[in-house]
Amino acid sequence: MGVVGAALRGFGKALRAHRIKHGKRGKTISSVKPMSGKIPPYVGAGGKDPGRRREIVKTHFSLKRSDKINKLEKQVKEGKEGLKKMVDTGQAEEYTNLPGQHKKKGFK
Repeated sequence: MGVVGAALRGFGKALRAHRIKHGKRGKTISSVKPMSGKIPPYVGAGGKDPGRRREIVKTHFSLKRSDKINKLEKQVKEGKEGLKKMVDTGQAEEYTNLPGQHKKKGFK
């Protein structure tokens, strides 16, 4: 392949990326058909009907969000317990002008 051919191939890819970046898709893609694509493994046998599949996916993601919130709340609670232990043992102290903010002892 000549230098000109290689340059054209490279520029073609760059132009395509630029076109896709600005929302202009390829001319051959007209639409995405409903129920096309891979079925997620958590959908199972109930995924044949579009409404049922949508309901299963929404439920799945709402449960994931709920689990994430519970996990983060647990981490906050454990952090507060750990901080209280550090204050009790003298490893940390609370700022006098910033309630709720703590500093490590021995650092300035």
